[in-house]
Amino acid sequence: MGKVLIDIKDKSKENIVLNLLRELSFIEFKELGKANKTRKTSDFRKLFGIWKGREIELDDLRQKAWQRKPHDFV
Repeated sequence: MGKVLIDIKDKSKENIVLNLLRELSFIEFKELGKANKTRKTSDFRKLFGIWKGREIELDDLRQKAWQRKPHDFV
């Protein structure tokens, strides 16, 4: 069974689309309600200081990254 999410851009046309879907007998219609538009975002500032107290140079990170073997990615 396929599923489709429809975003109705024109709020005034929403009832037309919903009524049409309800009339089609081969479609199981489930109204999900209002979507929560606020998206949880991570605070980038929480990452500040994760390297504090470590003696790590950019060249060391690059060298370690390039030494990975192909099976490390699987």
